[in-house]
Amino acid sequence: MRLAVVVLLACCHRASAPVPPTGAPEDLVAYLTTVAGADDTTRRHEVASWILDDATWRTTLVPAYASLWEDYARGYDSASAPLIAQLAKRGAITARRHFAGDPRLTLAQARLRWAVPTQYPSMVAELDGAPLDTVFIFDGSRWRVLAGVDELVLARVRALDPACADRVARAGPADQCTSVSWMIVDAALRTDRDGFAHGCALAQNLCATPTP
Repeated sequence: MRLAVVVLLACCHRASAPVPPTGAPEDLVAYLTTVAGADDTTRRHEVASWILDDATWRTTLVPAYASLWEDYARGYDSASAPLIAQLAKRGAITARRHFAGDPRLTLAQARLRWAVPTQYPSMVAELDGAPLDTVFIFDGSRWRVLAGVDELVLARVRALDPACADRVARAGPADQCTSVSWMIVDAALRTDRDGFAHGCALAQNLCATPTP
């Protein structure tokens, strides 16, 4: 009888033990629900913990983005501040996989798809239907974000050709402008001058300013 009670207690303990997060959309929803509406100190602490360290950056992002980590780390506090402000409100959190052709992506989220490998399980989230304008990455134990990375990429392109950067900034979730803009960004980050010039020439037509 005593043995049966011990076994029963052990089974109950295993059944009630929290399930560790796996990086699925529902895990991100559960986590962000604890952050949204929390006090300012809690929100700042949580968002500060979302920064990728150098090692995680280099093993997660595609190689062309490796040189951006120092600028990312330096500007993280400023780039992530809008997330702290937006999460001051408690509301309905939704999350989904970060797919290149998703028409609900913001322009920045669409361009950030280039930063991670094909089929990489990055995530995007919304609060009461409004996007948290970044991309979430699960490192195996906690969530990280690519806050400010899109701005850094556009700045690299702008330093080489301001007009070309304006065209890249129009790239959406899935169109011809997006395809050529990826080529431009990749060339800019790898300092491929010929590839960059070719991409910018193509973008003059494929990323033309929409007619009002």
